[in-house]
Amino acid sequence: MKATKWGVGLGLCTLLAGVIGWCLWPQPAAPDLEAGHSGERLVDSPELVEPAQLAVMSTPEIKSAPAEVAAKPGRLRADGSQQLDAPWLVAEVDADFPLVEPGEGVEQLQPIALQGSELGQAQVGDRVTLLLPDSSTLEARVTKVELQRGGERNWQGEIRVDGDSYPVNFTVGKQATFGFIGTPQGSYSVEMLGGKGWVYKNPPLDRGHGGSDALIPTHQ
Repeated sequence: MKATKWGVGLGLCTLLAGVIGWCLWPQPAAPDLEAGHSGERLVDSPELVEPAQLAVMSTPEIKSAPAEVAAKPGRLRADGSQQLDAPWLVAEVDADFPLVEPGEGVEQLQPIALQGSELGQAQVGDRVTLLLPDSSTLEARVTKVELQRGGERNWQGEIRVDGDSYPVNFTVGKQATFGFIGTPQGSYSVEMLGGKGWVYKNPPLDRGHGGSDALIPTHQ
């Protein structure tokens, strides 16, 4: 009887030890589970691309940005210079007109207004069309440009008529503009403030002695 009880107890102890050992024994991970992340399936690694396949893969085309070209007023001439057309036009005198009429003796007085900034942007070699009070026009060629101490821009030029050269001179500032235009029939002045002003024919140099207002041309 005692032997029977001893055998049953030994069997139970053996069974219990086996259960405890099975629980404590490390279990192999399932092939489709990632180690350390139970319940998450492994993601297939991307397929490797052979060098031969890389050689035939198309490369995306990279388009360069268009270069910006600085705009210059006027029309381009064949020699690369600019044709600046009518930097001022006829205007009306209103309550806001900035300048009073010039002094006595001037002729062909005409109110004008600037059109843009072409007059102050002329470069050497450019041609500038100048509108006179009688509605005629003369073309001046810029020969020299200077920047003055006060920030004003001065350009000098010439008007060619029948082989003779007559001087042109303009000084353009932020607010005021002054100009001198020589012609075979006499000289003209331009005065503007805030983009508005006058163009007029200057009085003769010596009216009392019968002098002529015609300029002596510069022969070249």
